[in-house]
Amino acid sequence: MIDRAVTPARIAIVVFIGIFAATLARFYGAALLGLGVDESYMVAMARHPSLSYFDHPPLTFWIIHATAWLSGSEAGFVLRFPFIAMSIISTLLLYQLSTRFYGAKAGAWAMAWFSISPFFLLSAGSWVVPDGPMMLFLLIAASLLTPLLNPNTRHINDARWIAVGLAFGLALLSKYMAVLTGLGALLFLLSERELRPLLRTRGPYIAGAIALLVFSPVIWWNAMNGWQSFGFQLSRSVTSASFDLPVHLLNSGRMFLGQLAYLQPVTLIVCLWLVVRFFRDGEKPEADRYLLCLAIIPIIVFNAVALLSRNTLPHWPMAGYLFLFSLLGSWFAKLKPSGIVIAKRAFTASAALILIVVVLGGLHFKTGLLTRPLGSPPPRWDETIRAMDWFDAKDTLISRGLLQEGEPTPLYTLNWIDGAKISYALGDQADVRVLGSDPRHFGLLPKLAPKSDALIAGLLPYDDWETRLNRVRASLAGSFCEVTRHEPIPINRGGAPYRALFLLSGSSC
Repeated sequence: MIDRAVTPARIAIVVFIGIFAATLARFYGAALLGLGVDESYMVAMARHPSLSYFDHPPLTFWIIHATAWLSGSEAGFVLRFPFIAMSIISTLLLYQLSTRFYGAKAGAWAMAWFSISPFFLLSAGSWVVPDGPMMLFLLIAASLLTPLLNPNTRHINDARWIAVGLAFGLALLSKYMAVLTGLGALLFLLSERELRPLLRTRGPYIAGAIALLVFSPVIWWNAMNGWQSFGFQLSRSVTSASFDLPVHLLNSGRMFLGQLAYLQPVTLIVCLWLVVRFFRDGEKPEADRYLLCLAIIPIIVFNAVALLSRNTLPHWPMAGYLFLFSLLGSWFAKLKPSGIVIAKRAFTASAALILIVVVLGGLHFKTGLLTRPLGSPPPRWDETIRAMDWFDAKDTLISRGLLQEGEPTPLYTLNWIDGAKISYALGDQADVRVLGSDPRHFGLLPKLAPKSDALIAGLLPYDDWETRLNRVRASLAGSFCEVTRHEPIPINRGGAPYRALFLLSGSSC
C-alpha cells in the first residue's frame, strides 16, 4: 500500500493498481449482472429522445441513446462502457484534486478509499444511471475553480469561468441535486473575505449564465409539461402528511445504515469525524474550507430531509461525500508510523470484504449459487429478479407467436418497474405502456393506437399465485372488455426456473 517512503514511482504504481483493480471489478459486474430497474428504465426511455424526462434531466438518456446508436447494441455490457470510462476519469480527477491540495501521498490514499467504496465503485462507477456523469462534471468544475485558492490567481479569466459554467451545467443536466454543490461553491466565496469581491466581478455570473443556458432544455421541457419533473423530485423529499417521530426516526436510521453500506464503515466514520473536527478546531486551512463547502450542503440537506420523510434514499448525499475523500486522503497521509500500520490493515480488510461481496454477489445474481442448496423455489428473501435481464420473456413470446417482426406489439404492465424490465427485454418488438397510477415517463409517451388486442404482463410473487392473478384480472375489467389468461412466462436463473411473469390478452371494447 502507501507508506512514509513515498517516491513518484511508488505513487504511480499505487494509482495504476488502484484504477486497474477497480476497473476490473466494474467490468466483472457489467459482464455478470443484468441491468437493474433504473438502468432498464433509462434504456427504455432513451429510445424516445426528448429535451428532458419525467424523472431526471436528459444527459444520461442522451448518452445511452448515442451509445446504442453508435454500437448498434443495447447489451448491458456495451451501454455500461461509457460510464466505466467516466468513472476512470473521475478517479484521476479526484487524485489530481487531492494531490494539488495535500500532496501525492494524500492523493493516493483518497483514490484508494474512493475506489473501494461500493457506491463509487459500482453504482456511480459503472451502472447506467445519472450519478456517474454528475460526479464527473462536478469534479471537473471543482478542479477548474482551484486557482481561487491561490492568492496569485484569484481573478481567473473569463475562459475558465465559461468552462466552469459548462461543467456545472452538464452536472445539472445529469441530475438536479448538483445544484446543492453549486450552492456550496457560492458558500465558499461568501465565507472567504478575500474572495467576496469576486461576486462584484463578471466571472461568476458568466459561469452562472452558461450553466443556465446548458440547463435550459430542462426548464423548457418542464414549462411545456406542467413542471412535472421538478414537482416529482420535490415530492419525493417529503412524503408524509403529518410528522410521525418513530416513523421518521426509523427512516433516518435506514438512511444512515445505507450510507454506511454505500461508503463502507471506515470511510463514513472518518469522514464524519473530519467534518466535526473542522468545525471544532480553530485553524481552518483554505483547502479544507473549500472542500467542506462543496460537501456539506448535500450531506446536511438530505439527512435532514430523512427526518421529514418516510422513504429517502441513501445515495442522495453521495455528491457531498465525493469531496470529503480528499480530506480523508490528507488525514491518512499525516498518520504516524503506528497509525499507518493500522490504516493499511483497515484498508486491506475493507478491500477484501468488497472483493468477496462483488465476486460472490455477481455469481449469485447470475446463478443463484448461495441459495441453491436450500432447494427450489429459493427463499422469498432471495430477491434478485429485478437485477436480472428478462430476456426469457422475449424468447417465450416469439415462440408462442405473440411477438412479430415489423410493427411492435402493444403491451401493458401494471407498474413502471415491470414496464422498464419488460420494455428493455423486448426491445423494438413491443411498444410498452403502464396502466398503473405511477407510470413515470411511460405516461408521457404517445398513447398507443386503438387496437383490438393487447398483451398485459407483469411479475407476481411465486406464492399465492392464483389469488393475486385473479385480482389482476379483476382490476383490468374496466380497461378491457375481455381478459384472457395465457400460460405464465418462466424466468430462469442459472438454468433453473426462478420466477414467472403472468401473461394476459386484453380485447378492447
